[in-house]
Amino acid sequence: MKASFFALENKAILKAEKIRMESITNQELQASRHSFSKLNLPESYRNLVELEIPEDYTMGYIKHIGFRAGTCTPFFYYDLDYEIQTPLRINTYHVLDYALLKHQSLLDKKMMLNRVIDEVKKVNGEFVSVFHNYTFGADETWQGYKELFNIILDSENEA
Repeated sequence: MKASFFALENKAILKAEKIRMESITNQELQASRHSFSKLNLPESYRNLVELEIPEDYTMGYIKHIGFRAGTCTPFFYYDLDYEIQTPLRINTYHVLDYALLKHQSLLDKKMMLNRVIDEVKKVNGEFVSVFHNYTFGADETWQGYKELFNIILDSENEA
């Protein structure tokens, strides 16, 4: 589930969104990601723990390619105030479609994407990217992004 911007500040809204998604899918929610990759620590993660959402995919940069948490290996959120490891698994992402726009040519985009994929492979990490639905539309801003997405899919098959 991609939580709304308003759910970041309001646990009741987050809970309502979770319940609604579960009623639509007829399944328990397994993971979330906050809109705009915004986190209010520690509240954001505490809310997910309290609502028993087992995984989160919010940790990543919007405008940069890289490792916001300093790792490409999922980890369990550790609440420093209470000095406990929680059951919330944090999955960092390393590339957001928007961050690739900084690179002018498709070749530059491919090189950056392959570079980060290779860095993750070197340490047996888990490569995670975020591509939005509009990335695959007809808008020329996103020209070539299907090819970039296929590089990611092909890298999964090589592992």
